[in-house]
Amino acid sequence: MFGDVSLQRSIYSQPGGGPVAVPLELRLGMVEGRYTPQVARVLTRATALMTAAEAEQFLAEVGVAKVSQSTIHRAPRAIAARYETMREQIQKELRESDEVPDETVTVQVSLDGVMVPQDGEEARPRGRRSEEPQPPRHEVRYGPVNTGGPAENDNHAGRAWHEGCVGTVAFWDDEGNNLKTIYLGRMPESGKGTLADELEDELGVVLKKHPSLDICFAADGNPHQWSLLEGMALRVPMNATGEISYLLDFYHAAEYLKLAANAVEGTDSPAARVMATSWGEALKEYDDGDQRVLKSLRYHRDQITNVEDRKNIGTAIDFLAKQANEGRLMYAAARARNRPIGTGVTEAAAKTVVGVRMKRAGARFSQHGGQTIMLFRTAILSERFARLSELLEGSYTAIVDAA
Repeated sequence: MFGDVSLQRSIYSQPGGGPVAVPLELRLGMVEGRYTPQVARVLTRATALMTAAEAEQFLAEVGVAKVSQSTIHRAPRAIAARYETMREQIQKELRESDEVPDETVTVQVSLDGVMVPQDGEEARPRGRRSEEPQPPRHEVRYGPVNTGGPAENDNHAGRAWHEGCVGTVAFWDDEGNNLKTIYLGRMPESGKGTLADELEDELGVVLKKHPSLDICFAADGNPHQWSLLEGMALRVPMNATGEISYLLDFYHAAEYLKLAANAVEGTDSPAARVMATSWGEALKEYDDGDQRVLKSLRYHRDQITNVEDRKNIGTAIDFLAKQANEGRLMYAAARARNRPIGTGVTEAAAKTVVGVRMKRAGARFSQHGGQTIMLFRTAILSERFARLSELLEGSYTAIVDAA
């Protein structure tokens, strides 16, 4: 932890050359051939929490490990690349070893998009001194990982932002308290398929352990996200006996109520705020709140002559009617059972996983560099960091018998 160690050790290689084996390092589980497991944990946690420059200064200040910015960039990315080569097995072990709180009665499954600062084709990656740079060390050792993001082919627009995604599996007790949340995050990719698969696998393990839990699938109004969640619902294990429900994030619905109220009473007027609040309360208090609100919206639409206002209230009606037809506005029933009616946990995940760490002034992330941060940051937030580190460290350790 506190510096270099110099010692003599035996090394072995095949006659005529080839890879060199160092039994001492294999037995100790030296990470990437250089770092003790303890230092590796420090580096991966540091990259999840702060920039390399901040980490270098902080670690030097507290005397934990004297490492350079380049090391803090390089080592976690190499460890994350190794993780990607065995991701399915490691994730399986993480899920199996995780505990569902005993008081849990409802599990909420949700996902959301989040914009990630990422260089496009016309926005040159930072720090490149050569037109043909050598591949990074993790790629030399493990091959290309986390490739194929939209920044590699964004129609030469040079966009500096692309949409990644976050997902949560949140556990709630009978009084409506959030007990625990599992966080997932993936860098931008077409269709959000990897995150959706991981989210479904998480739910499957939870229901295997506790098949009686109620399941609530929740999201904003994005149609693709709902198609992913509804696909998961169709594949819920046969042994699951809990109730399955779908809820549009209430605060997303409230935005459409505000749009409609502004069309009726004038933008951001006191009367408009009271009207929007009244409609929102009707949704939350009445079992048939969706039909009551839609009836009121249609009545007011028919009284409006202004073309723009009529268009806005029509937009709100069309959106809320679709959500009502899909059974996603049953807030009163959810509140009666102390179930969550919003996706605040997932909205917070977008901020804590990406916003706090990755949306810094001038920040840009490659596909693998950003995924490295998401991997270790979501592990910390999910209280899985220690177990993830153990599994990764174990992959560097080998039993070497004496000849």
